[in-house]
Amino acid sequence: MKKDKKEVIVVEEEYHLFKQYLKKFNKLTIRNKLSFLNLNRELSKAVLVDKDSFPPDIVRLNSTVIVKDRDTNRVKTYTIVSPDKVDDKESKVSILSPIGIALIGFKKGLQFTWRYFSSKHNLTIMEVYNSPSLN
Repeated sequence: MKKDKKEVIVVEEEYHLFKQYLKKFNKLTIRNKLSFLNLNRELSKAVLVDKDSFPPDIVRLNSTVIVKDRDTNRVKTYTIVSPDKVDDKESKVSILSPIGIALIGFKKGLQFTWRYFSSKHNLTIMEVYNSPSLN
């Protein structure tokens, strides 16, 4: 998986939570270890922001994000959640999933190329919804 070199903004409290998830990875499968490496790489580039100062149009934990694939015009909605809250029926994806890692810290309107194994996706973040209760 590859993201374009854009600024990744993360709530400081969530950054520490993500680091805790990463500590649990030593017993997981190779696929999950790839997610570990990707999330660790993203966190190493993160700009940490206090939750009270966090912009409302940036993807964070519990954000609902509408993403458009510019090549296929397909639109998908994801809610980025902690690993224990994943629900495929409700499009709730883990922060540790490839798409969760790809979206975290990016803002509404951003166009980027996401490479996942042998496929390449030209994506645009159409909308980001963050609950006021998270701020």
